[in-house]
Amino acid sequence: MKNLIKFLLFLIYSSLVFFFPNNEVIFVFIFINFMAIVINFRNFNRIISGTFKFLPFVFFTFIFNFLFDTFFNALWIGIKLIIVCNITIFYSCTTSVVGVADTIKLLCSPLKFFNVNTDDIKIMVCIALSMIPVLKNDLYEVKNACIAKNMKFNISNMKFILSKFLLTLLKRVNSIEESLITK
Repeated sequence: MKNLIKFLLFLIYSSLVFFFPNNEVIFVFIFINFMAIVINFRNFNRIISGTFKFLPFVFFTFIFNFLFDTFFNALWIGIKLIIVCNITIFYSCTTSVVGVADTIKLLCSPLKFFNVNTDDIKIMVCIALSMIPVLKNDLYEVKNACIAKNMKFNISNMKFILSKFLLTLLKRVNSIEESLITK
């Protein structure tokens, strides 16, 4: 139940950031983000580094909005995106994969009336969220293999890169499927 409340607060907070007008109310959200980071100080480096990873996306969005709108509206959109990205990273730092899967299972519980097994949904969400770091490591290994073979990691070599990456991905999915069938 705690994870459900945290998830709903996260959704409400993220939505409210974009529904409030472009004025000084946004500074309340900035203060809330700052307090959340201070409270969860043990993940401070992870939250800050994650925020910096989103900055190119925020900068691109700012430039795009600046070209088609005013400077101040583009600036407000950039600030709102930073707030939402920051709280998303905070939520992912404070919630485990199983906690997110349990929350989604609880939210999908009305589907039981239509004979949908919510335990299967929980397992699928858990596997999907657990596979993200594994796929990231596989892509990093393929990149290092390309560098070792003196190949550039770019669009022209994408056929080789994707074939190796998809091959390892299919092997992992096959092993997960075999283990689930065994259980």
